[in-house]
Amino acid sequence: MRKIVLLGLFVSYLFSFEELNKDNFHQKIKGKNAIIDFHAPWCPPCKILAVNLEEFDVIKHDNVEVFKVNIDNEQELSRIYKVRRLPTIILFKDGEMIKQYAGIKTADELLEISKNDFK
Repeated sequence: MRKIVLLGLFVSYLFSFEELNKDNFHQKIKGKNAIIDFHAPWCPPCKILAVNLEEFDVIKHDNVEVFKVNIDNEQELSRIYKVRRLPTIILFKDGEMIKQYAGIKTADELLEISKNDFK
């Protein structure tokens, strides 16, 4: 059983996305097509979206990057971008917010969203 837990932790580490904070947020998304996952560790739907984002990461276009923001640690960013529901993903193009989606999205939905919104 311990081996399974350790393997799960290792796999989740490999597929985890970079966590952004108020100090590096704008620098990391500048000049990029970025999907930011505003989440909380205690949120069950956020965990489902995290798995879907891992699947999306395999099929997404190379010009799209995925980042995460933990709303418990980054309340200022949550307030600035008016995150009211969890999970919320916000799309940024060249550092500018272009669209916001709340709720769970499948990997295929994320792919379609990225194709349409990052034209």
